Amino acid sequence: MNMEQNGMDEELLRKIENAAREGAKEGAKHSGGSGRYTMLIILAIVLTAVGYVAYQGIKMKQNLSDLFHVEASVGSHDLVLENNGILGYTAADFQEAILGETKQQKKLEVYTAEISDAATLIDTGLANLSVFSKSQLITYHGSVVYTVDLSKLRTEDISLDEESHVITLKIPHSERGEVTVLPEEIEFGDVDKGLLAFGDIKASPEDVHKVQEQAIEKMKEKLTELNQDEEADRFAKLSVWEVYQPIVKSVAKDYSLEVVFQDE
Repeated sequence: MNMEQNGMDEELLRKIENAAREGAKEGAKHSGGSGRYTMLIILAIVLTAVGYVAYQGIKMKQNLSDLFHVEASVGSHDLVLENNGILGYTAADFQEAILGETKQQKKLEVYTAEISDAATLIDTGLANLSVFSKSQLITYHGSVVYTVDLSKLRTEDISLDEESHVITLKIPHSERGEVTVLPEEIEFGDVDKGLLAFGDIKASPEDVHKVQEQAIEKMKEKLTELNQDEEADRFAKLSVWEVYQPIVKSVAKDYSLEVVFQDE
């Protein structure tokens, strides 16, 4: 509503108030007269009330027009409703929430792989002849934990698509931890002795440790052969989504989260 129209409305309200005051004066002069003057007073009061209600309605309409601006036809649209960003979101809204949760999570465990392999302990006999040698097969059972380092997340890894209402979070690939062997799960096979070999295998702690290291190296190779690193990445996306999807929803219920890797 423009200033000229607003001035006209205020002038109308002043005229109504003046009429009410004049009616009240006339009623006071003829308070002992006929009921005609009493009716004038009542009419003046009613007009004042109606004028006040109309004025408040004008003010409310003006406030609404400030909030939503309606324009004439633009292109193929019949009506354009301009929203002044009251219900809009920026990437920063989601970045703050996600990175705030990241400080609590740091390294997130996403996948655990169990693996086993065997190594052979050999006690060579006299002159390294097989008839004097003894050997024993030792099976090792281990596990490895894959993690995602969320401390590496940056603001530029979090982007917003306003049209599709999707938040994209770019994460680093999962990292393979060290293979852990539980001593209580080590299996010792029977000792295989040559024809002239007698007694048990005599091995130093260093020899036993060396055999275990050989088994661990075989486990690492097997993890690669079984594509466990790729499997861990698949679970990395799922695990991160489960952590941050509720965070995104807490900011805006109609937004969803998509997790990708930083090199994608």
